Amino acid sequence: MLRYLLYVLYFIIGLSLGVWLLPSVFGLLPLELPELIDNVFVYAFIGGVLFLALFFWSVDQVEKLIRKGEGVILNRSIVEITFATLGMIIGLVIAVLISLLLNTLNIPLISDIVSFVLAVVLGYLGFQIGMKKYGEVLDLFQKPQQKAKEIPAAGKKFLDTSAIIDGRIVDVVKTGFIDGELIVPQFVLDELQLIADSTDSIKRDRGQRGLDMLNQLQTLDDIQVMPVKYDKLDVDQQLIQLAKAEKGAIITTDFNLNRVCQVHNIKVLNVNELSDAIKLLVVQGDVIDILVTKYGKEEGQGVGYLDDGTMVVIEDGRHLINKNVRVEVTSVLQTNSGRIIFSRKES
Repeated sequence: MLRYLLYVLYFIIGLSLGVWLLPSVFGLLPLELPELIDNVFVYAFIGGVLFLALFFWSVDQVEKLIRKGEGVILNRSIVEITFATLGMIIGLVIAVLISLLLNTLNIPLISDIVSFVLAVVLGYLGFQIGMKKYGEVLDLFQKPQQKAKEIPAAGKKFLDTSAIIDGRIVDVVKTGFIDGELIVPQFVLDELQLIADSTDSIKRDRGQRGLDMLNQLQTLDDIQVMPVKYDKLDVDQQLIQLAKAEKGAIITTDFNLNRVCQVHNIKVLNVNELSDAIKLLVVQGDVIDILVTKYGKEEGQGVGYLDDGTMVVIEDGRHLINKNVRVEVTSVLQTNSGRIIFSRKES
């Protein structure tokens, strides 16, 4: 669709140039054109076709540039876009006012060049200031009582890429156990998108899962994207710098990041540690409900899994596949890869 719109735009530009330039060009010819040709409609059509033919090669480059700009804009919040636009408009208005003063000097060439430069520079500066300083502008208009209700910096919790991809944080947030302000820094979102666009199918699937989890978090209205980035630092280092600056905590499943945070005295909420803390403790003689999902390795065995992924082997459970049954725990085996619970159907 965008490509066809560009064709139409090119043709319209050609129409305008044809109406403007072609009468002067044909006027230089030593012959008089017939009235059928010497009219504005013909000039417009010829200009449109010529411009489209001459610059047809640039359509691909322009389309890629627009797509890239579209991606940048879509990654920004509507508040950022609004303030950036307002900033650019203010910059252009200031440039126009200065240009009006310059025109009183009656130096046409200098005035035109300076006016153009001012429009570009001030428009760009206004855009950047609106994009990056919108938070400070909002603070100026907040009432004192509203500021008193703001969440303290210690209540800010920054999500790491690993925690988002892991996905369990969605269920934790739904339960209401995490209070305060939940934040995804822009550089974490950028890394997620980079992983989702990877040529490696495994990385791509992980990245897409992370984006899906992030979308679920955003539907809970408990999360915001913070447009901040520290140049020349990897994602973990940026996260540590941000948490130190904001006096916040980091939510992660990355063991190495956990240890680094401890060195920097940064509070860490590790989803894996939370999962271990609330893991169901099962001992011999307990009775549990389990869904038998597949056959076991030994003859006659059925296998099911607890909510935390622990394998439960059911003796003589082969015929119970796809059924919920109550079983009694006979023994618990701890292995390097985790626990295995052995059981039999309750009599």
